[in-house]
Amino acid sequence: MTEAEVENELEYLKAQLAALKEEHAKTRFGWLYFLRNTGFLLLVFGIVFFCGVLQSHAKIESSPIGQTFVLMAIFMLIFGAWFSAWSLKPLAERMMKVALRW
Repeated sequence: MTEAEVENELEYLKAQLAALKEEHAKTRFGWLYFLRNTGFLLLVFGIVFFCGVLQSHAKIESSPIGQTFVLMAIFMLIFGAWFSAWSLKPLAERMMKVALRW
């Protein structure tokens, strides 16, 4: 191979690497966006379930369905807060750096 062919191949590989880095950044942004929206949706559902149970006329202690809804609301709130927190950019960047060491 001549020097010109090597230079052309190197430029081609640099262009491919740049395209892959851009695609990786877009994919990571998409996943973080999806995770954040899922977290917010779970938070809203948890709040709605919890408010619905609190406004019901039956006592929660005597209603198995009310107890189930309260447990579902608690788990939705926990997972929604978890997803929302981990989708924030500083935490996600830190997680990516730690994951590379494993």
